[in-house]
Amino acid sequence: MYESHFGLSGRPFGETALATAYVATPSRDAAMRRLRYGLEYGQGPVLLMGASGVGKSLLAGRLAADMAATAVHLTYPAMSAADLLAYLAEEFSSGPVESSSAASALRRLREALTALVADGGRPMLIVDEAQLLPEDSFEVLRLLLNFQVAGAPALAMAVVGSDDVAWRLPATLLDRLAARHTLPCLTLSETAAYVAGRLAAAGARGPLFIPEALSALHHAALGVPRRLNHVADLALLIGFAEGAKVVDARVVGIAAREFQADHLAA
Repeated sequence: MYESHFGLSGRPFGETALATAYVATPSRDAAMRRLRYGLEYGQGPVLLMGASGVGKSLLAGRLAADMAATAVHLTYPAMSAADLLAYLAEEFSSGPVESSSAASALRRLREALTALVADGGRPMLIVDEAQLLPEDSFEVLRLLLNFQVAGAPALAMAVVGSDDVAWRLPATLLDRLAARHTLPCLTLSETAAYVAGRLAAAGARGPLFIPEALSALHHAALGVPRRLNHVADLALLIGFAEGAKVVDARVVGIAAREFQADHLAA
């Protein structure tokens, strides 16, 4: 609705977990380096933790893209061990598992991972919302780490979840972690960089938020990217409705109050 008014090619703050929506900031790049090192040199799973909305899924997706991995992103992990095996076998082999037995799914999965590695691929599993995994499914993840091709793990694994996910991981899986990282909220300077990056990706030719508006946006969202997206999107809509060419702190304040009202109503 407001895109043409601000000279944009699309909505810059639409909610997305696509790797292309990633904006490099110091805290995010530090997380990327640490996790990638763990996957490539530690040869074990990595753990990414953080509060809701800080961008864990987006970062994990970008990590897989940067590693040129053949990734399966498990976004709903609350499934039994047998269902998890069948799901992974189908996803990595790109075809249905003919038998419903766990043994058949396991064999199909091993064959698929071996074939991917033999073709030069890098199979990777991203387990999102991992705190929802049942205990027996955690054991499946641990056993999958035993799959090896030419002495190296056949499957890279990133376990992603809330701050308390580490308490749910069994000790046998915790002991094998090659890296762990807690993703923080954005700082004020990172908020400014994030907003500029998302606007640039949407074709903005210059700043659309004045410095005071960026500060107001940061404090309204508490540095949480998901909240930033909502408030910034509302602010652009309100600015468009008022015929403004840039967004000021007053408009951000209105957007923040509307967002808070919608959040409480929900």
